[in-house]
Parts: sequence; C-alpha cells; structure tokens
Amino acid sequence: MSLRSFIVGHFRKPRGLVGRVAGFVMATRGSNRARNAWTVELLDIGAADRVLELGPGPGLALEAVLARAPKGHVVGVDHSALMVAQAGRRNRAALAQGRLALVCGDVAKLEGVAGPFDKAMALNVLMFLAPAERRALFERLRRLMAPGGRVAITYQPRHKNATAEDARKFAATIAAEMAAAGFAAPRTEELPLKPLPAVCVIATTPRG
Repeated sequence: MSLRSFIVGHFRKPRGLVGRVAGFVMATRGSNRARNAWTVELLDIGAADRVLELGPGPGLALEAVLARAPKGHVVGVDHSALMVAQAGRRNRAALAQGRLALVCGDVAKLEGVAGPFDKAMALNVLMFLAPAERRALFERLRRLMAPGGRVAITYQPRHKNATAEDARKFAATIAAEMAAAGFAAPRTEELPLKPLPAVCVIATTPRG
C-alpha cells in the first residue's frame, strides 16, 4: 500500500492517530469550512427542521445546522467512532440537550435511523460508496424524508490528478441516481474553491 493510499483510507474512515490528524484537517482546512457553510446555506434550514447528515466527520456542518435550527432535531450518522466522538465534543451542548443525536453506523444502510427529516446532506462522502450502494442509499433516504424535504449532496474532488470536470461528472451521476430513486427536480450548484470547485446536487421529495 502506498503512503497516499494509507492516508486516503484514513479520510474515508478515520481511526487512530492518523485519523485524528485527518479530523483536524477536515475541521480546519479553509476549503472544507467553506464547503460546509455553503451546503448548509443551500439547504435553507428552518428553526424547527429535523435534519440528517451522512458522514458528519468532526461536526462542522452539524454545528452550523444546530445554530439555524434551535427548535429542531439533528441526527448525524458516521461509520467512524473517532469522528462520532469529535462531532460530539464540538457539539456537546446540543448533545446534552437532546437536540443532537449521533449514530455510529453504516452510512449506506442508515439502520436504526428514523424519519421523517425535512433536510438531509452529505459532504464528500458518497464518492466512497459503490454505485449499487448509492442507489440503495437514495431509496432508503427518500423514504426517510418528509414530503417536500430537501437533500444536498456536495462533492469537491481530492484525488490525484483531479479536475473540475471530475466534479461536474460526479454531480451528473448523483443527479441521475437521485432522480431514479424518486427525488424530484435535481439541480447542481457550483462553488469556486481552490484547488478545485465544489458541486452540490440539490433535490426534493415529492409532496404527494
């Protein structure tokens, strides 16, 4: 295994000392922080919304959502126990108040997660899933969303030799998969970041 593969593996599922470093990078890198804030803004969180985040990592987006939804309830699901712990420390007050629930589990299956949710998001998570896993996830996610619920899937390429076109192609794939799962009117937004732009696919669940 190359050093790069070793490090990338710890961003996929942070663990141990290297995982702690990965969590620190995710929490402090400027493009990560901008990507999180932008995605939360696109979701238009309401004060009483129920919100689900897939793969919250160290909890940056959760923190932003909780500030916008003081009367709501927020759930984060991550398969890394280390990231669940970091997200919990960052948002310890909301966790103690019962406004936030953190689940250590398979993001692709969402077992034990109960809806309905008004909003849901995933940031730089779904590229780690195989196409069949994503399709199953979108089917499950659609059933967990309230009518008219909004979902935002954000991606910024980080792999070797990545290009802006890679981001746009992945967005097109996600939009098609969401439409096939029954989500309505998927659209793509783009945020200019360095070294590469971030894309966000936004779609809704039918109202009736």
